[in-house]
Amino acid sequence: MRGEGRPSRRAVLAMPAAGLAAAGLAGAAGCTQSLPDDPAPPPADLAAAEAAARTERGLLAGYDAAIARHPGLAGLLGALRAHHAQHLAALTTQVPALAGPSPSASATATGSVGAATPTNAASPGVDDSPAARASALARLAEAERTAAGAHRSGCLSTTTGLAPLLASLHAAESCHADLLSLAGSAG
Repeated sequence: MRGEGRPSRRAVLAMPAAGLAAAGLAGAAGCTQSLPDDPAPPPADLAAAEAAARTERGLLAGYDAAIARHPGLAGLLGALRAHHAQHLAALTTQVPALAGPSPSASATATGSVGAATPTNAASPGVDDSPAARASALARLAEAERTAAGAHRSGCLSTTTGLAPLLASLHAAESCHADLLSLAGSAG
C-alpha cells in the first residue's frame, strides 16, 4: 500500500531523467540558505589572516633577496618562493579584506620572519660560494620554521573557517624548512 500523495515505484522509475532531476532539485531547494555577498570574518580570523599574510610577504622578500644574492640557488628557491605566492593568494581568496593595502606593509620586509632571511645590507652583491649558499639556506630554513610556528599559533586562535588553511601553511613551511636544511647539508 502506498501513502497518499506519494508516487509508486513504477511511476518513479518511469519518470524521464529530467523529471527526476527536477523533482530532486525541488526537494533540495528548501535546504539552502542565503549568505551575505562579502561576509566579514570574525576578528580572530582577520587578525590571524593579517599576521599570516605578513609572514608570507616576509618570506617572499627573503626569497627574493636570497635569489638575487645566490643565483646558483634560483631553481630551488624560485620554486619555494612560488609556493609562498600561492599561500598569499589563498589567504587573500579566503579573507578578501587582505587584498587591500596593509597598514603594516612597510614593516613587512623588516618583520621577525623577514629579519631571519638572508639579506646583507653591507654587501648586497652576488656571492655564490658554497659557504654563502649554505648560510643562506640555513637562514631561510630558520625563517620557514619561524613561519610554521606562527601559522600553527594562528591556526589555534581562529575559527574553523580559517584554521584548515593555516594548518596547511604550517605543514608547508615545515616541509620547506626540512628541504632547505637537506639542501644546505648537501652542499
